[in-house]
Amino acid sequence: MLLFLKRAGLEMTPVSYKGGAAPLADVVAGHVPIYFATLSEAVSQARGGAIRLLAVSSESRVPQIPDVPTFAESGFPGFKVLTWNGLMAPAAVPKETIDRIAKEVSRAVKDAKFAERLAAFGIDPLGNTPVEFAAMIAADIAMWGEAIKIAGVQEK
Repeated sequence: MLLFLKRAGLEMTPVSYKGGAAPLADVVAGHVPIYFATLSEAVSQARGGAIRLLAVSSESRVPQIPDVPTFAESGFPGFKVLTWNGLMAPAAVPKETIDRIAKEVSRAVKDAKFAERLAAFGIDPLGNTPVEFAAMIAADIAMWGEAIKIAGVQEK
């Protein structure tokens, strides 16, 4: 939220939470006006009419909620923040093992039934390579480094 507010030139009082259930419940109850949620957290509440989705932070609209614009379409170009899950292993794991796991995960996410189940939760499976995943992590480290500076987080 702080990253978006800074880039958009907006000010709001941030409220910190641990996890997603409590802030989403507070939005539904009207205790806080806005929350950056993952799609898998928010889509059921939106479909039930408890909340209104304002924008998605991906580069393009999300198939599960095609009527919700992107931040870029809403007047905030360049704001792209994605939530992801990934598999990691200790550095000592042999490359052949990593490549085999990546190949099997890629095969699994291409399975139509599995992809359909994930999509129902707002999850878009990538199945990218270890090199692509490492590049994605590096880009996220740079972006979240900016967010940490904006938030004024200090090392102890």
